[in-house]
Amino acid sequence: MKILKKILSWFANPKWYFLLPVMLVAIGSTVAGTLILTQDGLSEYIIWGYVMLGVMIVTLSYSVFGVIRIYPNAKTSILQWSEKHPRINRVFTEYGFTTLLLTACSLIVTLAFAVYNGSIAIVIQSIWFGALAAYYIVLIVLRASILIYHGKSRRAVLKGQSERQTLINDGKFYLACGIMLFLLPLCLSFAILQMVRAGDSFEHKGITIYVYAIYAFFKIITAIYSFIKERRNPSMTIMATKNIKLADAFVSILALQTAMFREFGGVGDLSTVMMNAITGAVVCALTVAIGVYMIVRATLRIKKLKREEALPTDAQSNGNGTTNDV
Repeated sequence: MKILKKILSWFANPKWYFLLPVMLVAIGSTVAGTLILTQDGLSEYIIWGYVMLGVMIVTLSYSVFGVIRIYPNAKTSILQWSEKHPRINRVFTEYGFTTLLLTACSLIVTLAFAVYNGSIAIVIQSIWFGALAAYYIVLIVLRASILIYHGKSRRAVLKGQSERQTLINDGKFYLACGIMLFLLPLCLSFAILQMVRAGDSFEHKGITIYVYAIYAFFKIITAIYSFIKERRNPSMTIMATKNIKLADAFVSILALQTAMFREFGGVGDLSTVMMNAITGAVVCALTVAIGVYMIVRATLRIKKLKREEALPTDAQSNGNGTTNDV
């Protein structure tokens, strides 16, 4: 009985050196199961595909449980360790720096998607893949612009640029991002047109569609949460990253819908075509709405800052408390 309790206690309170191999098994079984169940050439091993699927469910579930269990202690240990390394510590203590770091990671992933879709578009002369490549290129330009501007703005502040001028420049940049955001639905409209006319769509075979569904819902939920949480953030650079993330998340829902229609039937049906067209139109409209929101907010911010700049010093000091509320 004591041995059984020790074993149960071990599993209930996993150590990182035990949890790490379990997570690796979860990743490996996911990859192996997906390949076996989606590749026609491996159909004779389909039973092993389902075995891998079972292993994935068990190990992935336990991995999530284990991460939740060790997170509090791990967080404390990591923070204590990071305090000895100032550059690494910024990731855990500076929200803005973390957001920009994640933006840089997203930029790399988006670049890969752009190259992939662009290459296919050139090889098979596809309008569909060309439109997707153009969409990802616009995302790259937006995210790269944020990183470049942040670096220039930081250097300007270090050289003595006034806080008010920095806020005005941030507002102008935010305004430019809002205008550039209109290019996303423009590129997306060509892809939607191909959905309606030629039946093209996003595609995720077999079990991968369930993995993508989880990713898509996670993406939209976190994007909406970040947008609501940071809507009053005084940093327009941070807000720009959140708004672009939200616009990109809307497209993930459209991608999931079209992929589900292709995987589970209904491709070419009038109702399917109508649903894809309606969802695509809604996604484009929401993206345009985000762009309009950014333009309006940036315009109000710039006008308020310039108006306060023209006021006497005493009036400015009385109004500083409301500058960040626009």
